[in-house]
Amino acid sequence: MNEFLLLSIPVWPLLAALTILLWARKWSGVGYVAVAGSALSLLGLLPLLGQQLQIQSVWMQTGPFTLTVGLQLDALSQFMALLVTAISLLVSLYAVAYMAEEEGQPRFFASLSFFIASMLALVLSDSFLLLFAAWEGVGLASFLLIGFWYRQDDARHAALEAFLLTRLGDLGLLLGWLGALLLMRTTDIATFLDAVSTGAIAGGVLTILALLFFAGAVGKSAQLPLTAWLPAAMAGPTPVSALIHSATMVAAGVYLLLRLFPLFAAAPAALNVVFWVSGLTAVFAALLATVQTDLKRILAWSTVSQLGEMFLALGVGGPLAAAFHLAAHASFKSTLFVTAGAIDHKAGSRDLRKLGGLARRMPLTALVFGVAALALAGFPPFSGFWSEDAILAKLALRGPGAALLLILLIFLAGIYISRAGVAIFARWPDMPAPEAKDPGPLMMGTMLVLGLLAAGVGWLLAGRIEGLLPFGEEPGISLIWRGAAVTASLAGLAFGSWRVHTRGPVPALGAFPQHLERWLLAGTAAPGRAAFAMAAVLEQVEQALDRLTQRMGQAVFAAAGVSERMEVGLDQETQALARETMALASATDRVELRGFSDIMDNFARLFNQVGGRLQPFQSGKLYLYTLGIFIWVAAISVLGILAWR
Repeated sequence: MNEFLLLSIPVWPLLAALTILLWARKWSGVGYVAVAGSALSLLGLLPLLGQQLQIQSVWMQTGPFTLTVGLQLDALSQFMALLVTAISLLVSLYAVAYMAEEEGQPRFFASLSFFIASMLALVLSDSFLLLFAAWEGVGLASFLLIGFWYRQDDARHAALEAFLLTRLGDLGLLLGWLGALLLMRTTDIATFLDAVSTGAIAGGVLTILALLFFAGAVGKSAQLPLTAWLPAAMAGPTPVSALIHSATMVAAGVYLLLRLFPLFAAAPAALNVVFWVSGLTAVFAALLATVQTDLKRILAWSTVSQLGEMFLALGVGGPLAAAFHLAAHASFKSTLFVTAGAIDHKAGSRDLRKLGGLARRMPLTALVFGVAALALAGFPPFSGFWSEDAILAKLALRGPGAALLLILLIFLAGIYISRAGVAIFARWPDMPAPEAKDPGPLMMGTMLVLGLLAAGVGWLLAGRIEGLLPFGEEPGISLIWRGAAVTASLAGLAFGSWRVHTRGPVPALGAFPQHLERWLLAGTAAPGRAAFAMAAVLEQVEQALDRLTQRMGQAVFAAAGVSERMEVGLDQETQALARETMALASATDRVELRGFSDIMDNFARLFNQVGGRLQPFQSGKLYLYTLGIFIWVAAISVLGILAWR
């Protein structure tokens, strides 16, 4: 029974997707099929919490290699599965109301359910083979969802950009697990990690494998240099953004490193790469968030920065702190995105310059947004405060420079999120103050539940997460660093608010971050342009080869035509010669039958007659034969003499 429940967790959303595609396309409440799939997954998971389960089978065996597929429920996978199912259920409910007036709802909710199923299969997989298949399924679903409004150019381009950039990272993951397969002769993740823990694999090989797996995480979690796709993905519907940024796609990269953390712990050089790449990404993205005017793009760059914080924790050997912040971030970032969708629906815009003064018109939305914003800024006692506290404690052990880096990130987060909140809900000079109101009960209800999670998840997990995940205990933090973090949060919130109150939603730190964004986009586009240029050259080469091949083909066909005509003429001559030969043979046959045969028959009859007439002279006496011959010779001689004369 438990194995069936484990198997059903990713299967229910998959069945929901198939049901929508095959039978429910014309149902008016098609979104509730997706909701049911997520709800059944959550209900199937709850009885299994605290258990250790595994289902595994051999998918293929070739030579020395054994490719397995299966699901496992351990502490980490059930933690992630609970996070994914809970957030997905709430966002699916929100999407029913948000997408109510949209065309193509069956396509949207089928893709959404497939997205959730792929993510659940990813976090529950016990083999590299199934993990990679689910990883690619998440990528495919995100492509379909980001490009849902495919008639819009920006949606199509954003979907393609996300697909291509994440594929670059996926190549690293593919090479990584194929390398593990070559070493271990199996795709079983536990077998590989056991070999890593026992030192059965050389250190240099471990570093290479760790960097390859990190490349996969860089693509999915939008770290430098594969960052630009995530803000561009805001062209998709808001429920998609809420899922991508909280519990599905971008969380996959962090989960991959959590699942393979024994590998990274055995490869210190790879951990240093993780630290520096994520640190640069976090600061870079936070600076870019301070200049955006589109609310969803602010939240997108914020996600990139927050993911950088999680990788920072991993880079200093703090998987527990990274997992803690992953859960806290999922709660407050999904809340911020659903409120952004409500603002866009009711106010008709998400551009900060076209909003303002909405707190009186949308009080509940303002309350939910405020709670989530304070959680993101690390303000106590909301969720972000507790999880960033854990990261700060780990960074402080590395050194004051690493801890100050997180203090800077908290300060920047306070700036960009207060700038957004004040520009939308408070008053500032020359604000448009559009008409708006709180959304309906379904949207508002899911927003309130997510707001409660944003407020309380950190407090619920603080001091308890050590018993939930197999990563040991995290160090405590000194009051000095904790006070510095709270001070940075307050300073950022105050500065961002003051900036908007006095000058409106202008770039909080000036125009410098805008130049950074242009450089990033240019740097991201340069390899793409080079690839397209190379593709154009290759296309020209291919066309030239096609033309050459066509001409060679035409020459061959012409030669074949000449050969065919020669063959036809030769066939005709041969047939004529054959006819003549047959005629001669027929004539010869007639001559033989009618001439030679008749002559020979006549000779035979003549000899037969002569023999018959001579038969009486046969006596059997030799002297008579001799006398006869003598008389015959004498007669011939006389006749010869007479003729001579």
